[in-house]
Amino acid sequence: MTYRGRSPANWPVLLLLLVIGGIIGSVLGQLMTKIWPGMQILGQVYSVGLPAFTLDLQVFTFTLGFMLNLSIFTLLGFILAYLAYRKL
Repeated sequence: MTYRGRSPANWPVLLLLLVIGGIIGSVLGQLMTKIWPGMQILGQVYSVGLPAFTLDLQVFTFTLGFMLNLSIFTLLGFILAYLAYRKL
């Protein structure tokens, strides 16, 4: 039986494109809100995730945390990156 569609092994490419798209979208959003202050409402950033948690065991220190800073421009970057992935 053959697999139809994308190979499941392509998920690292999708992840890389989403990260790059999110970064580019965030940077463009920051630039656009500085150029046009009226777009400040679209550039508003919301933080989602777990703040840094540190466990100190005297022998080693373990720190775990994950924060995702989202804005409309970041989401647009994610969407455009996903569309680029679909074109590959």
